[in-house]
Amino acid sequence: MSEPSIDPSIENEPHLQRRHFEADPSEQAARRNLRAERTDRNTLDERVEHGVWDEPGLSRELSGGAPAWGITYRDWLARRRGETSRSETWAVTIAVAALAGPWAVLGVFLSRVAGVNVYVGGLYAILLAPVIEETMKVAGTLYIVEKKPYFFRSAAQIILCALAGGFAFACIENVLYLVVYIRNPGAGIILWRLTVCTAVHVGCSTVAGLGLVRVWRRIWERRERPDLTLGFPYMVTAVVIHGVYNALAMVFHAATTGF
Repeated sequence: MSEPSIDPSIENEPHLQRRHFEADPSEQAARRNLRAERTDRNTLDERVEHGVWDEPGLSRELSGGAPAWGITYRDWLARRRGETSRSETWAVTIAVAALAGPWAVLGVFLSRVAGVNVYVGGLYAILLAPVIEETMKVAGTLYIVEKKPYFFRSAAQIILCALAGGFAFACIENVLYLVVYIRNPGAGIILWRLTVCTAVHVGCSTVAGLGLVRVWRRIWERRERPDLTLGFPYMVTAVVIHGVYNALAMVFHAATTGF
């Protein structure tokens, strides 16, 4: 294999060669993509998702703002909110709240089918299960906050979705434990699952929901794209609380004969 030339002269520059210059094929794809951005072939949501008009160097102060065919996140946000009625926001809220719990249960089952459920000294119950469950319970709410924040008009709608997800998940889990997993459960275990276990699921989901409220409020305060890192500490807190509870429950189970 020949070594690359180190000739410092300019005769080897592509535009000075006798042979026909061949452009990079990717440039043609880029040209087509840019042409599509200037047409109605892309939806408004796609244009703002892939647009560059929120970059600091393209601010209104420096460049005069987006052209007629472009759109900023601020303008998109205002337009979508104006097009969305309050009844539509509540319809979305109710749908997300109703599906959050079953979706989380499905996520847990799929994780087990995929082989995630590996019991090594209870590590799954303490480390993996809390992450999967708390993430899945607010997954739908997170999607709305990140991609379509105009579907929420108040923080109460976000908290409702998070709370409903935790409560529905707890109800489904309680039925599975008390009817399928545990044979002839005693009054103590029934009372424990209906009170303590339900409170843990609802409480942790609500904590995660508070993080999403923080993200959502920042969007509307600054009219900027969502910063999901603002909600990360709340999610971590929910996962830690859930993991600590699972660890204590396992210790209690091992130390008693009634469970």
